[in-house]
Amino acid sequence: MKRTFILLIGVILTATFNLNAQTKVDEANKLIKNKDYAAALKIAGDCLGMDSTASALNVLIKLREKEYTKDKKLFQYLGDTYSKMNVSELALLNYDQAEKMDSIDIKLKFKIAELLIKEKKYTDAVNKFLKIVTLDSKNTKALLQAANILYQAKMYADAGVVFEKYIELEQSEETYQRISRCFIETKKYDKAYTYSTEGLKKYPKNVPMNKYAAISSFGLQKFADAGKYYSAVPDSQLTVSDLKNAGRAFQLSGVDSIAIKYFEKVIEKDSTQSSLFMDMANNYFRKKDNQQAIKYYKAKIQTEPNYEPAYRYMGFAYFDMKDWSGARESFLKAKELNDTTFTTNYWLAQTFNQMDSLDQAADQYIKILKLTEGKEKQYKNEILEASGFLGQRAFTKKNYSAAITYTAKALQLKPGEWRFMELLGACHQILQNYDEAIKWFCQTLKYNSKSEVARKGLRMMSADDCIPKK
Repeated sequence: MKRTFILLIGVILTATFNLNAQTKVDEANKLIKNKDYAAALKIAGDCLGMDSTASALNVLIKLREKEYTKDKKLFQYLGDTYSKMNVSELALLNYDQAEKMDSIDIKLKFKIAELLIKEKKYTDAVNKFLKIVTLDSKNTKALLQAANILYQAKMYADAGVVFEKYIELEQSEETYQRISRCFIETKKYDKAYTYSTEGLKKYPKNVPMNKYAAISSFGLQKFADAGKYYSAVPDSQLTVSDLKNAGRAFQLSGVDSIAIKYFEKVIEKDSTQSSLFMDMANNYFRKKDNQQAIKYYKAKIQTEPNYEPAYRYMGFAYFDMKDWSGARESFLKAKELNDTTFTTNYWLAQTFNQMDSLDQAADQYIKILKLTEGKEKQYKNEILEASGFLGQRAFTKKNYSAAITYTAKALQLKPGEWRFMELLGACHQILQNYDEAIKWFCQTLKYNSKSEVARKGLRMMSADDCIPKK
């Protein structure tokens, strides 16, 4: 019974509404007949207000036929009518005519822009909103609408520009989030950092903003900040690339323990990220955790068997542990892959020295001298070490000419070293170059008057004049 009553009331109201609308149309027709077009236009507006689009359209078309086209409202009402009837093309045509008659009507421009959005004519809609902004630079509604359309279209560079104008006037969490993303996407990390960190002061728990702050901090090489913001983002919200950058941020800010945790998360998600094995290994190596470092150097080698730096750095780890056999095998493999790397050859020589494999050490020192040709200033100490070792080794092997060559080279690099002078004197004496022997023994005594080798050599050659009395 109640439902029937409600339906009956609805029928009565509809009938009454239609009757009123028809009455207004009849009234408008009389006014048009009497050429009172303005009054008829007002009635058309009333019909629109009553949502009687058919009645409004009836009156408006008759007015247009009477060429009452000087009033902007005629075209505006026609636009409103066609818009309500979902005839967007005719609505836009009439709005356009109304706009030509009044180019500064902001409300009209909003109607056009919103209809353009409905028709998915987004570029035209944005241009219309921006036209509104030229008329009213503080129109936040137009700015936000334009910015959001550009953002949804992934036109981040343009969206960022408009969002900047909007955020000067109004600030919201969503706006801070969106403007930050715009500048992240366009790699303008300075602006992304500014807006994301500014937004986080008001909305510190906003996860996307923390992520944008982390990415922009990393891009600006503010690694401590990057680590802080990455820590505020759940792992589920971080891509493999984000996790890698988080690890590197902590690594570069000296927090290796946290860096390793992020690198391990990367490998859990993607075992092909073999480049991280080196990062992890190097982190452990810096922490003197050589066992773990070696573990990850080997992991890198498993994925890339010919990756020379992994063998070389693994050699450093073994050397630091005094595992000479492991160091030798690692350096030899690195040398097999690249025979011209200075550090590999140098530390292989050190390893052979520690193992008392002096002939093999000598071979490495010869290689070192070849690699350092023309780089004497850069490798002065290493050349001195190699020359001194080879000179002594040649003397032990009774290759006195070679001993003289290498020792003379060493003496050039360290002119006041009496041991080199003493060795030169001994070599020349054995080769019966007595004048040279005397010269070098005398030089030796100037720097070390207690050298028994020099004193004995000079006495044997009856040339003890330069031997100090005391």
